Amino acid sequence: MGRYARDKRPQVKPVEKIQLSGENLTLRAVAAVLLLIIGAGALVYAFQRLFTPEPGWQAIQAGTDQGPGCGEDFTFLYELGVSGQSVSAESRTVTQLYTQACRTAYQLFNADEGFEGVVNLWEINRRPNQVLQVDQVLYRAFAAIQEAGDRTVYLGPVVTRYDDLFYCEDDAQLVDFDPRLSPAVAEEYAAVADYAVDPAQIDVELLEDFQIRLRVSEDYLAYAQREGIDRFLDFGWMRNAFVADYLAETMIEAGFTCGAISSQDGFVRCLDSRERNYALPLLDWLEDRPIEAGTLEYQGPMSLVSLRSFPAAGGDEYRYYRLKNGEVRTLYLDPYDSGLCKLGSDSVGSVVCYSPARGCAELAMGVGQAYISGFSGDDWSKGLGSGEIRIINCWSDSHEFVCTSRETVVTNLYENEDGVRYTVKVGPVPD
Repeated sequence: MGRYARDKRPQVKPVEKIQLSGENLTLRAVAAVLLLIIGAGALVYAFQRLFTPEPGWQAIQAGTDQGPGCGEDFTFLYELGVSGQSVSAESRTVTQLYTQACRTAYQLFNADEGFEGVVNLWEINRRPNQVLQVDQVLYRAFAAIQEAGDRTVYLGPVVTRYDDLFYCEDDAQLVDFDPRLSPAVAEEYAAVADYAVDPAQIDVELLEDFQIRLRVSEDYLAYAQREGIDRFLDFGWMRNAFVADYLAETMIEAGFTCGAISSQDGFVRCLDSRERNYALPLLDWLEDRPIEAGTLEYQGPMSLVSLRSFPAAGGDEYRYYRLKNGEVRTLYLDPYDSGLCKLGSDSVGSVVCYSPARGCAELAMGVGQAYISGFSGDDWSKGLGSGEIRIINCWSDSHEFVCTSRETVVTNLYENEDGVRYTVKVGPVPD
């Protein structure tokens, strides 16, 4: 078709112009204004419904406007509207307090980076043999470690290497980090472990007025310089146990106790004293996958610690590494056995330890040492097997939960069509 083809569109009559009366114009203007008012009101109502919290159970989200925090590692479920104050005001106060606590914990227990005006693990590691003023939270954490006699925190150089191991994408990459695959790596970790278990080589000295000194021997300092070590201390797998206690105590001191705080890696602080029922999934490994083999029912206040020899969903890709042959690497490191990672007993897939009277950190240090050593040694349950502390062992081979207390309530036991059925009994801790 040529660009000058004849226009074949139909002829249309001109539009007739009609003049509206002033009365009609006024009515239309009023209607438009009313529509705007109604629309604006609807928008305001919608936004109020969207951003005004409802009474009942809510997940409190830690904000990041003022900087990063540890909120991504934790879930804080809280029941709003039972304190007597406005739901909006309560939500705002709880969120602000929780956000600040998450930010403080993130900074204090951070061994990867420093923050202006904060003496944290990163700062302490870079200033050995110097007297430093620390926050009461860190001071009390080191005091608890000293009282428990736990030397895991001094495996900082090995923890760093395992952190790298968990980011490996193929088994072939493990040779640079896994002492079970490389004699050279095994020798390196063993050397660090020898320093870690010896207080004469490295130790945190507690001084007055919340001051500490990371004492490191000249021999260890020289070794660290040769090996490029700049991290002596690291809380490793226990970090979130201490963080959970701090978050819980912060909320309790402020009077906000209608909820529970739990971490992705197995530490729970239930703050609630109202005789409400709470539940904790009990996991096991079955047919190459994690399953919920049962449910622990309890009432708060309660501290709970879960240890397991297998990865589960929820961020575990950076806390475990599962080899193609089924072996698993974890951060449960044994300072008394060359810094090797351990899986506990071959038969016990998971252990849950809980108590209404003790915090997560104390439980973790107690049951952790036993779990890592494979439940060997002289009466490992001393202090943990008392009436106020209860233990549940999941025996994977026999699909059985063994509880140390008759008061433990385990429900929703798993069973399948292949005849696998989990059972519960009361009995002793593993031999």
